[in-house]
Amino acid sequence: MIRAQEQATAARVLLVEDNPGDADLVRLSLEDSGAGAFELEAVARLSDALTRVHASPAPDVILLDLTLPDALGLEGLQKLGAAAPEVPVVVLTGADRALGAAAIQAGAQDYLLKGAADAALVPRALRYAIARHEQAAHARLLAAERAARAAAEAARERMSLLAAAGTAVSHSLEDRHALASLASVVVPRLADWCAIRIRDTGEDAPRWVTVHRDGAGSAAIEATLDVAAREATRGPDAVAASARSELYQDVRAGSVPAPWRAALEELGTRSAMVVPIRLNEEVLGAIVFAALDRRFAPDDLAVAEEIGRRAGVAIANCRLYREARLAVAARDEFLSAAAHELRTPVTVLQLKLEQVAVKQQASICGTCDRAVPADYVGASRQVSRLGQLIESLLDVSRIAGGQAKLEREDVDLRDVARDAINRLAEVASRSGSEIVLRCPDPVRGTWDRLALDRVFVNLLSNALKFGERKPIEVRVMAEQEQAIIEVEDHGIGIAPDDVDRIFVQFERAVSSRQFGGLGLGLYITRRLVEQHGGKITVESEPGSGSVFSVRLPRAVSSPRSGGT
Repeated sequence: MIRAQEQATAARVLLVEDNPGDADLVRLSLEDSGAGAFELEAVARLSDALTRVHASPAPDVILLDLTLPDALGLEGLQKLGAAAPEVPVVVLTGADRALGAAAIQAGAQDYLLKGAADAALVPRALRYAIARHEQAAHARLLAAERAARAAAEAARERMSLLAAAGTAVSHSLEDRHALASLASVVVPRLADWCAIRIRDTGEDAPRWVTVHRDGAGSAAIEATLDVAAREATRGPDAVAASARSELYQDVRAGSVPAPWRAALEELGTRSAMVVPIRLNEEVLGAIVFAALDRRFAPDDLAVAEEIGRRAGVAIANCRLYREARLAVAARDEFLSAAAHELRTPVTVLQLKLEQVAVKQQASICGTCDRAVPADYVGASRQVSRLGQLIESLLDVSRIAGGQAKLEREDVDLRDVARDAINRLAEVASRSGSEIVLRCPDPVRGTWDRLALDRVFVNLLSNALKFGERKPIEVRVMAEQEQAIIEVEDHGIGIAPDDVDRIFVQFERAVSSRQFGGLGLGLYITRRLVEQHGGKITVESEPGSGSVFSVRLPRAVSSPRSGGT
């Protein structure tokens, strides 16, 4: 818009006046104000003025007569204001000051009385009208900018709150902990107190989870809301039943039912929202948000409803986790029972095979000397493998049930290593790998001998399985207050992405079709090592073999997991 105060450029004035004499007076007044200050264009009808304001360049100000052939009174002002709201208007009227004042109320910047306007008054009124209009436009622009900034900040805060709510409910897979974290995020960022109740018949399900900004106020919320819940038409129970949110911008308003209003007022609440906890179409409960000294708006309700949906997802995850834990517990119980049931007949079968071996060695029958060993060796090998699998299942069930207790005693780690190597001598012979023990001196400590025997057997069995018929080296040494076990093979190695997961239950780095086993050996080894307060690591490269390292405190230390 062209500024009137810029003297080098003329301000464009559109005069809407049907009286030629009055139009001439205005023209003379503007000419007397200075050469080039104003550029006047005159029309006699409102229709012509409406056409002109849409042409380019637009006028900087309009001087409008309120008595025109096609518009009387404020009609012309109203139409011009609607057609060109960005152009200020100064009205011309007769002696009717009331009409001029009404015109200002209707949007005109000023009014002039015909016959009373001298040569200096008209240009001054036009300049002021342009300046005031520009100031008003600038103020509106600033107000719009502030409103946009406030809206953007409010949107950012809503997104931040929702992100924090999503993070809060993901911190725990227990209902009460997840909901308490959620309520702690909501208060005080959205509400002054918050109460959450889920519809769950489980004994462990929380009835109410409440958080108040003052801390001490939480105790009264549950009792008060339980009384209010008897009102069936409004409140948490009604929302949970209908799946429809409730917004009470002013709790004291007559639209809030008396019992529910009384409960909210007793808690000092000015405004409240109740939203369902939803999971798709299922309603799992309700959340109450309360403000003590401000009013909730529809935007707040939208945020609250989204929080309700996120709470629904969190509760569903908690229930799935609970169901999965029960399923895992049932599986472990079954594995333990099955392993115990299998252990007895396998033990009997092993004894029978040993009896066959003894009889064969004592037999003088030449045919038996050739026939029995082949049958015996194959059967004995399979029974031994079956026994190891059963022991692995029993170990897993004991670890999962917290029943794997350590029986600590003074142990020489070198003796444990020798015993394990000797027991696996036949397996090593079949695999084509030679096991070499490097431990010149005793390495003593306070450990569970059977547990460490299991560690050696599992690590050696793993090395024999993947060692590709190459030598295996076992190193046992002492380093100050720690004992170190290293089992190195030169076999297929482990990919970097698989290094961490091979110590996880039932995880494998290779195909089960190519290499047998349940994926339990290294998991059991890790747990047994951690029970001793130790740590197991592996260094490996595909095609270059692996080195499994175990570090154990030689004295009794606190276990990292499991029992002692």
